[in-house]
Amino acid sequence: MIMGLMVLLGAASAAGHFTLKLDVDTYIDTANADKSFSDEKILWATSSDGKPTKETYLGFVNSFGTAGIFSPKDVQSATLKIHVADVEKAGKVTAYFLHGPTLESLTWNDRPEYDLNTNSTITVNKEGDYTLDATSIVKKAVETCTEGCPLSVVLVADDDASIGFSSSKDSEANQAELSYDTAE
Repeated sequence: MIMGLMVLLGAASAAGHFTLKLDVDTYIDTANADKSFSDEKILWATSSDGKPTKETYLGFVNSFGTAGIFSPKDVQSATLKIHVADVEKAGKVTAYFLHGPTLESLTWNDRPEYDLNTNSTITVNKEGDYTLDATSIVKKAVETCTEGCPLSVVLVADDDASIGFSSSKDSEANQAELSYDTAE
C-alpha cells in the first residue's frame, strides 16, 4: 500500500511542462566524410537527387526519470523548436529519433542509424522559427530508456532541400529546444 501511494504521488508530481537541455549539436557532410562540424554557427540538412548529403544531429540530456516520466503514456505532447538561419533551397525536413548520443566528433563515416519509423516532418520556405510535433519522438525516447540513455534528434532534408539551422554556437536564444507536456 505504501509503495502504491509513492507511485501515485510520483506520477502526480510529474504533471507539467519540461524542456530537455541541448547537449551537443553538429552536422555531417558526405563531401567531407571524415570531418566534424560541431563548431559551426549554422547546421545544415541538405539532400540531392533524393538522398541526404548533410544531416543535422541534436543531442539532448535525458531527464525523464528525474521528472517522474516512466511511461510513454505520461507524455501528452512534445515539440521541437528550431530556428532556420538560411534557406538555400526550400523543402521538407524530417526529424528522426536516435537512441544514442550526438558526439562533437561525429562524422559522416561514423554516423549512427536513426529510427526511420519515429519522425515528424515540416516544410521550410523561409528563415525563421519553426515548431515540429515531436510527440512520437519523445514517447519513443521514454519507451526506449527513461534514465541515463542518450537521446538525439536527426534533421534530414527531403525534396533536394538545403536548410541551415542555428546552432548553439550561434545564439542560445536560437538553439534547438525539445520540450514536452505531461498529462495530469
